[in-house]
Amino acid sequence: MIRKLGLLILLVALVTGCSPGEKDAGPAAKTLEGKPDARFAGVWKTENGASTYTFAENGDYDLKAKITTPGGAMDTESQGSWSVKGDTLFIKDPAGNIVPYEHDLQGDRLSLTLAGSSLQNKTVLLRQKGQ
Repeated sequence: MIRKLGLLILLVALVTGCSPGEKDAGPAAKTLEGKPDARFAGVWKTENGASTYTFAENGDYDLKAKITTPGGAMDTESQGSWSVKGDTLFIKDPAGNIVPYEHDLQGDRLSLTLAGSSLQNKTVLLRQKGQ
């Protein structure tokens, strides 16, 4: 259980592009709002190639990430669900936590910023063609 929680914290830090801190986390949504949007469906990679997100049209997601730790690189995977409402993309992790991200979709480039956070770090995803 502790290991899974640790992996979840690392995934959230990776997705938001920042290190954990007192005021870094945005407000967690209570329910998964909106619905899957076909414009977001597909396979996306972070600019550095360390993480691959698959947003399925039915609202399922899969995240595969390589996380660098003091002990070396570690592969991790997480599944859950996703939806979009207005300018917000919601990701629900396996533990039921729902995290809202402000999104900016420009063709095959998707920028995500943790909604409600004082940090403005962006995670930029690039659509992978043919996958």
